[in-house]
Amino acid sequence: MSRAWPVKGIEPDGPLLENARRVLQVRVAEFYSYTVTVPIESAVTAHHDLRIATKRLRYTLEMFRSVFAPAGDRQIERTKTLQEVLGNLHDSDVRIKMIEDEVAAVAVEQVGAVSRALAGAPADDHVAITTSALRPPPDDPRRGLYSLLGREYATRRQQYREFVDLWLSLERDGMRSDLARLSSLPVPADRADAVELGSDDDAKPGR
Repeated sequence: MSRAWPVKGIEPDGPLLENARRVLQVRVAEFYSYTVTVPIESAVTAHHDLRIATKRLRYTLEMFRSVFAPAGDRQIERTKTLQEVLGNLHDSDVRIKMIEDEVAAVAVEQVGAVSRALAGAPADDHVAITTSALRPPPDDPRRGLYSLLGREYATRRQQYREFVDLWLSLERDGMRSDLARLSSLPVPADRADAVELGSDDDAKPGR
């Protein structure tokens, strides 16, 4: 699991709104840093990390709900939905890994059995032993495991398409710009005055 991006500049005695927006800025940036991995179906680790980043973003919105509501409530629902879809994708990845590990374990066991058979048999029997090993019987557990693996990959492919469709839908609905507005830090009064004075000076001839 990827480590959360650190949040700097938090003022314990500062305004809650400013601190909340500062935290949200980092979580939004962390979340969208995975955008480049969305079109890559094989990016299993990155999609898992995106799920975690989505969870962090959602928890930030929930923690500061009193600050961001009601606009933040819509973002909470969006991140919940995305987190669920990514969770389904991750569950499929976990099942695929479990099946692959089981296939590997069965293969190791069968190789051991063949090796023991070859070691204890006369040379004239070796061809029959290896031929039998290369043509597994109908009840060979690998048949069922490979079938299960194929179905799980098909499920993952469908779940990946659902994830991409949802991501693109959220983009079209303006989720990124909505989050950017929520996380925009207010300009402190002293800086606002300075900017305004600077603008007047810049407007003078000869400057």
